[in-house]
Amino acid sequence: MQAERWMARADRHTRIRWIGAAAFCVAAVVMAGGLSAIVTGQAPLKLLPWCILAMGLSLGAFGTNDDTALHALAELSRQGAVPARHQAEWDHERKVRGARIQGLHTHPKTSFVLPILALAALSVAASRVGAAWGLIS
Repeated sequence: MQAERWMARADRHTRIRWIGAAAFCVAAVVMAGGLSAIVTGQAPLKLLPWCILAMGLSLGAFGTNDDTALHALAELSRQGAVPARHQAEWDHERKVRGARIQGLHTHPKTSFVLPILALAALSVAASRVGAAWGLIS
């Protein structure tokens, strides 16, 4: 694959991964609200799987996009074409997790699907937690 395509992939997935990070932060708040609702008797225990699913998919959305971006940066590094905007991150990853970079796999299609699934699960979990607390009717 040409260097320009690897650069585009690295740029795209470094941006998309933050959807997963933001969703994970929101999912953590929803999880706290859900656990509180369960403990206080406002919601049944069947709310918990939705909260866990939202957190897991959000974390997966971040991780998959991060791995795909790092894989693209590894390919660019092999070609000697890591863009300056990614050089600091690439150097840090090589220094901190050098062995991990060697075994990275790219999943570009999954990287697009997981954020959508994470946001859908988060919407369901948040609406159920909101309904449990009477915020949504």
